[in-house]
Amino acid sequence: MKMKEEFISYLKSKGFTSKSIHSRMNVFNQYIKWLVKENLEAEQISYNDLLLFMKHSQQKGISQRTIKHYMIVVRHFYDYLLREERISTNPATDIEVKGAKRKVLYQILETHELHELYNKYPVETIQQKRDKVLLGLLVYQGIRTEELGKLETNDIKLKEGKIDVLGGVRRNGRMMQLEAHQVLEMYDYILQVRPELEQMKPKRKYQTQTKSNLLFIGEGGYRYSINNIVTRTMVRARKINPTVLNAKQIRASVITKWLKSYNLREVQYLAGHRYISSTESFLQNDMEGLKEEVQQFHPLG
Repeated sequence: MKMKEEFISYLKSKGFTSKSIHSRMNVFNQYIKWLVKENLEAEQISYNDLLLFMKHSQQKGISQRTIKHYMIVVRHFYDYLLREERISTNPATDIEVKGAKRKVLYQILETHELHELYNKYPVETIQQKRDKVLLGLLVYQGIRTEELGKLETNDIKLKEGKIDVLGGVRRNGRMMQLEAHQVLEMYDYILQVRPELEQMKPKRKYQTQTKSNLLFIGEGGYRYSINNIVTRTMVRARKINPTVLNAKQIRASVITKWLKSYNLREVQYLAGHRYISSTESFLQNDMEGLKEEVQQFHPLG
């Protein structure tokens, strides 16, 4: 099937992994089977037709969350047809699956609490100095853990006071401004702390010294698990503020703070969200959290 092969090529061009493409093609095949059964042409599908496909899926016992995934794949499919100029508009653009359970945000940390985490973080050892720089990128730029692990020294633009966060399959890249005090800490880290880490003897014998451009490294310059660094950083941060849970909570707090100062599109860029709906979910969950707080401390009736 030519269309199937072309759609696979389209997904590859978008950077999807083989596993992701396989998952999406399973949905694609189910959608095509439904089109054939209903005697419909993919290029002629309307918004209402897609609602019927969603209803058909629901009647088969498929969950709302899975149907939401189905419609994301269908949207990609029509983006492909749009690129090929086989259609003039994407009928799946305004489709929203109701009832799909949103991810619940963590207890939001206030701006002053984020500042306190950074300002009070200990810097008694060379490793702690590294970890404080990492913490700064969490509390001020809301960078994901996996993004922290991929940062390289040349992604830090010290003269401009900025950091270049590369995108990926599920996230967009962005150029972000560093706080003034972060620039000073980062300058010291790159020119003094990081070289000292490279010269240190690895803690374990099987860890051999390697040359790496990664921003965050372990003793002896070896490629250190970013998850280990973040976990240890969160343990120390919890001693400063016991309500701290993990890096995701801090990122959620930063995004929620941004939503109070910037419009949705600006926050979408800062957060690196591929879709605006991802940004909106933080706004919605923040409101739900507020309602829960009101009910907890000011019960009605």
